[in-house]
Amino acid sequence: MAEQSTWAGRFVAAAIIQGAIAFVIMSILVAISVLGALGVAGLGPSPGKIVAGGDSCSVRITNSTAGTGTATCSNASNWFIVGMIGYALVGVLGIAVSALFYQYLESTLGAPYSGWRNITAWLHLLVGGGGSSAAALLAAYGGYLGGAALLPVGSGGLGQNPGYVHTNILNPLSLPITVLMALGLLGFFLGGVGYVTAWWSLRKKAKASGGADPGRRSGPCGIRTHGFRLAKAAIFR
Repeated sequence: MAEQSTWAGRFVAAAIIQGAIAFVIMSILVAISVLGALGVAGLGPSPGKIVAGGDSCSVRITNSTAGTGTATCSNASNWFIVGMIGYALVGVLGIAVSALFYQYLESTLGAPYSGWRNITAWLHLLVGGGGSSAAALLAAYGGYLGGAALLPVGSGGLGQNPGYVHTNILNPLSLPITVLMALGLLGFFLGGVGYVTAWWSLRKKAKASGGADPGRRSGPCGIRTHGFRLAKAAIFR
């Protein structure tokens, strides 16, 4: 049984880095809110104003006689909210939880990654974790800029209309976010393929050799139950 999982260590390190990035971002947002409340100008609107801005609509009259027209609405703050929550769930928590899976396979079951499965683990970590995290942060960035543009000038915004926000801020970010999300999904899928095939191969080898199911070979915390029984018998002999 391997003493330590190499890939679990890498995923834990990545989760720590992602958590540090999240801490820096949140610290900046809190600083903008606090300094703005103290009257410091030039920092941009606080995140609270972005979120509280809600829907913003502009109406263009196309037929003044009939009183008809078109309306364009935008809620860029949703991009900001979803992006920040998505980064916390996928970029930080998701990567940290993934480490537990690798720990179970490599350390508890004693089946270290090798060969082509190392490539799938790298894709899981870099493409899956990196791509999805970048997509979430880019969405949050676009949502903040869009929400700030919609706010009145007196509130620290630009006083723009939804059409301007969609054309100049959100639409240009849609394609990069989509590509990054697709890369993230691909990375997670390939990482899952590597993990499932490694686990299934271990099960097949255990059954072929007449051994127990690898999922039941170890007791709590990865302790071999057979060795534990021997140690217990020696103590109470």
